[in-house]
Amino acid sequence: MAEEAIRFDEGGMRERESIAESQIMEQLMAMMRNVADEYRELLYMFKDLDEGKNVAVERRYKKIKSVKDSVEEAGIKLMEYVIRVSPALMFKDVYVTIIQDLVRAAEHGEAAAYRNLLLSSKEFERLPDTLYAILDAILRKLIEMVETNSEMLMKVSTNHRQVGELYLKLMKEENSVDELYRESGLKTIKNYSNDVGTLILIKELFDKLEDAADILKRVGTYIRYISLHR
Repeated sequence: MAEEAIRFDEGGMRERESIAESQIMEQLMAMMRNVADEYRELLYMFKDLDEGKNVAVERRYKKIKSVKDSVEEAGIKLMEYVIRVSPALMFKDVYVTIIQDLVRAAEHGEAAAYRNLLLSSKEFERLPDTLYAILDAILRKLIEMVETNSEMLMKVSTNHRQVGELYLKLMKEENSVDELYRESGLKTIKNYSNDVGTLILIKELFDKLEDAADILKRVGTYIRYISLHR
């Protein structure tokens, strides 16, 4: 009788964990969609800056900040949920780290957008074609990284092999960002060595985007960790 009760309790615990994890996965997916949307807006914002559309730049910044705020709010609510159901979760600490990193990724996107806004306010002339191409490529890679993480999360419980393949893809995307970032540093110094204020803003902008790539790679590493232990 005691053994049957233990088996029943274990089954109930597994069921509670499954329900809780389904809720967490759903909310993490929603946060990732918002982060991807934020970086898409950032892509358009830089295009507006390049075309001298200062009013559009300011409008897009407000939208990006609003998306960032919504990611932060979702992160707080999801963190509270994880803590509330933590007795039923095997990967509580991992989920907490993923939530925090998605919030950081959104914050870095908004920080890059703010540098863009400052460039617009100081009557900044358009970026050289080569530097604009690097910036555009980095942003597109960041969007790809968010989407790759989303794919990994969707398959974390059903296809461990494909999660591993997607993780390798994520690593290659992050390496591409690193290469582009190194190239951006040289070109920024070459083009703006006589304008320290602009040089600092553009350097900080690229720094924020490169840091975001590191954060998104870490998110994928933790998703891969969950997959390996299922």
